[in-house]
Amino acid sequence: MPEVLGIGHITLTVSDVKRSAEFYNRVLDTQTVLDVEDEYGPFVVDASPSFVLGFRKHEATSQADVFAPSRVGLDHCGFHVADRGQLEAWEARLDEQGVSHSGVVEDPYGLHLSFKDPDNIALEFFCPPEQG
Repeated sequence: MPEVLGIGHITLTVSDVKRSAEFYNRVLDTQTVLDVEDEYGPFVVDASPSFVLGFRKHEATSQADVFAPSRVGLDHCGFHVADRGQLEAWEARLDEQGVSHSGVVEDPYGLHLSFKDPDNIALEFFCPPEQG
């Protein structure tokens, strides 16, 4: 089986690429590394040392459109963290940035801290349960 090193990047369709890039830069401390308009429309890329996010606005994307996890496509995007302490640090960061969130929620699958971006795209910080 060929090896996969992980997910290198995710590109999200959004209603305003600059607003989305600013949100992720502010909340996740990413940096905008590309801001262009190509044959498909506006495209911005934010990067961190561990992941890359792209934001694209297609011509057919309405400014009024918002994400719905019930439609075909993305349900949510999860960022894994090491432990509860890291989740609590992210919870404090979201509070500091004025981002509404679920608080740390524990279930049989692990610990979750859910929030949404400006287009209502569902995001979470996640820590799997300890094995053993």
